Amino acid sequence: MAALAREVAEETGWHLARVRRLLATTTRTGDDGAGVRHEADFPVEVDGDLDRPEVEWSKHTAYGRFGPEDLPRLEENRAPGEHLGHDLIALALRGRGGERVRPGGSSPGA
Repeated sequence: MAALAREVAEETGWHLARVRRLLATTTRTGDDGAGVRHEADFPVEVDGDLDRPEVEWSKHTAYGRFGPEDLPRLEENRAPGEHLGHDLIALALRGRGGERVRPGGSSPGA
């Protein structure tokens, strides 16, 4: 969890307070030529100013909070099969965890 805490701090300025559960694991090929990536996704609780994250702008173009009513925004301007972010947030909002998520598709059994 030390790596997760470090990434949260580096990319947001927030401090990891609690990891709630394993949400999903994914395997995908990045578009940067670095090959296959294996990722684990966790909903977390953080300490810090949620209204003013210290976003690493060299890696991110925007940030936002998402509730169930906001999920359609995550599908805007996406090609078919590019819905991993949407699917992970939808899974977290449903309160389910530990499922495998197919990159660009829905989680199995959803």
